[in-house]
Amino acid sequence: MPDSPSLVLLIEDEEDIRDAVSTLLEMEGYQVAQCVHGEDAWAWLKANPPPALVLLDLMMPVLDGQSFLLRLSKERMLEGVPIVVLSGSPFQPGGAVDYLRKPVSVKELLEMVRRLLPSPGPGPRGPHTS
Repeated sequence: MPDSPSLVLLIEDEEDIRDAVSTLLEMEGYQVAQCVHGEDAWAWLKANPPPALVLLDLMMPVLDGQSFLLRLSKERMLEGVPIVVLSGSPFQPGGAVDYLRKPVSVKELLEMVRRLLPSPGPGPRGPHTS
């Protein structure tokens, strides 16, 4: 399925940020799966094919981003999938290929995603489903 858009897994507990980032990426032609915290994302990963990219908040309830990264490395899950931390925390954990400090600018976020993922092309063609 070469025409299938790249799937981004967004793990973020703040609904307004989740919605804004998802909308932005979908407007650029990417598919986005949203999870509220690390445990939610863990369940999603067990039930779905791996995403092309993970955007991960650090400070979340239930299972935080740092613990999620540690669990991924122990379970050897998502090897080869770039993980980018989006956080207000100045701490940059190991296991992530990039780090963007919140508040993240639209330009900065899109440049990073385009650098890590193949271009989805000029938005979706044909029927759009979300």
